[in-house]
Amino acid sequence: MLKVMDKADSKSLKNDYWSRYKIFILAVAMFVLGIAVFIAYRYITYKSDQVHYHANFALYVNGKRDDFKSFTFYEEVNSCSSDKKNNPKDRVHMHDQNNGLIHVHAAGVAWSHFFANLGYTLGDQVLKTDSGIYVDNVDGNMLTFVLNGQKVDAVADKLINSEDRLLINYGNENLQTILERSKTVPNDAHKANTENDPITCSGSVVVTPKVRLQKAIGY
Repeated sequence: MLKVMDKADSKSLKNDYWSRYKIFILAVAMFVLGIAVFIAYRYITYKSDQVHYHANFALYVNGKRDDFKSFTFYEEVNSCSSDKKNNPKDRVHMHDQNNGLIHVHAAGVAWSHFFANLGYTLGDQVLKTDSGIYVDNVDGNMLTFVLNGQKVDAVADKLINSEDRLLINYGNENLQTILERSKTVPNDAHKANTENDPITCSGSVVVTPKVRLQKAIGY
């Protein structure tokens, strides 16, 4: 014989239903909140893995600046593409016949790497150029480095940082003269960082809110 549900049983069943419903809604809300927090964290902490920044330099040997006039010192602008980073010359180079501006397209690039791409050799006590080999402390001539306005003992293995300004000087000039000469190092890296390079190269990667959100949600 079927038992007729009384009002108390009906009320208890409704209460149980609403309790389960509230638990389900709470679980869904917590799940959505967790996703939102995860996306917000990725949005805030996202950094582009693309590398493209600039630095400046000048090289003087016996009072004369190396002008790097030959076209062989300059890469075509299509060398900026990100799919060529296994090629050392595409990691760091010059182009557009701007002989004082360095384009860096990969992490972990040192000053010696840049000069090797030019066909030169840069060590902390030796410099090899198209004109010859110059050794530190020979016949009164010194190999001197001025990085960002400060004399440093070594640069070959130092990483090239964005907007660095490096003077490499070989000769018998005194330190004061060399420090004054360091002011002739070009200072257009900052401008290059904020502008697009010609054709296929772009300036430093700017992550817009739209791009940041797309990356945060894995789009």
